[in-house]
Amino acid sequence: MSGKSARAVSVAVIAVMILSAIPFALSDGSDAAVTIRDGYGNEFTFDSEPEHVITVGRGITATVIQIEALDKIVVCDSYSANDTSDVFSALKTKVSEGKIAANGNIYSSGKANLITDIVNAADTEKDGKFDKSKDPVFITGGNSYITPIKEDLESKGFAKVLVWNDITDYSEIATFVSTVSQIVNGSESDKVEQMKHVSEVIADGVKDKTPRDAFYVTYSGGVYKVGNTTSLANSMIAAAGGKSVTTDDGKAKPTYEASLTALIEAHPDAVIFIDNSINKDAEFKATLLSQVGRADGKDVVPLDPLWNNYSIESMTGVWTMACAMYPDTFEGDVPTVDVDEKNNTFLYIGIGSAAAVVIIVVGLMFMRKR
Repeated sequence: MSGKSARAVSVAVIAVMILSAIPFALSDGSDAAVTIRDGYGNEFTFDSEPEHVITVGRGITATVIQIEALDKIVVCDSYSANDTSDVFSALKTKVSEGKIAANGNIYSSGKANLITDIVNAADTEKDGKFDKSKDPVFITGGNSYITPIKEDLESKGFAKVLVWNDITDYSEIATFVSTVSQIVNGSESDKVEQMKHVSEVIADGVKDKTPRDAFYVTYSGGVYKVGNTTSLANSMIAAAGGKSVTTDDGKAKPTYEASLTALIEAHPDAVIFIDNSINKDAEFKATLLSQVGRADGKDVVPLDPLWNNYSIESMTGVWTMACAMYPDTFEGDVPTVDVDEKNNTFLYIGIGSAAAVVIIVVGLMFMRKR
């Protein structure tokens, strides 16, 4: 090989090396197979993004909507369709237009309709588009409700029925969102990074503070109950930098009956976070305010149902809690991730492309002079 030829080959090789790196930088991995585990630990592999999905549970439905995959939903549960949160506004429109079926739920009164909706979605004779072998069915809820449905669907040929029975720690929700977004869109949602960022902002803001007393209250079985270990709301208090004064390994989990009056006497400055089951009922809420001696509602903070759920919205709940417990430190909207670093990635790609062109031009000029 002549000297000129060798130099030409060298220039070409260097240029190819630079240019070949660009597609890797641009790729989001959406074409790669994704292998994940659901809440039961069952392993599933998705060779490509599914064209359609089924979501059963308000949290999972909201999550799929918030990762911008609403158009993939063909069936959801009736609770999602009837939820008044703004998150579900576009979903309601699609349900009313007949584009999404939402006639059932996991409970005994709605189970038959839910199964019918799902089976019809995969019935090609009824214009069903859902692929039983490839497309996922996402279900969240209690074991006693979701296990029979999962088994029923699998017996009918649905191969990818993914279930989550319990998420008791806020940090697990980011993992849940990551898993769902990788399946549905082929890549991890930016929301996962934001959820982690919110936790980092809060941790940094409270690192030198004495944890603020707080507790979570719900209403069931005719009595007020407070949050304990394995209560997601309890975990959210900790994630917001507070100290849940009702955590007690010797008591029932995830909630137990407690005297609100005694609690507030022992912790007079505690922030009280109340479940929607209380906030939506004027009588229950008035009784609670009376028992804790806060008729003005000061430091009594209602929780949106989606915050205490398998949902991206949970980070809004944690941020709201942090703002309520440390108003001198946190305020305003939920923090977002600085996009400068992401923009720099594309800047570097552009620089690399320009460098490759320069190398080729200079190399060719050099060879002509020789």
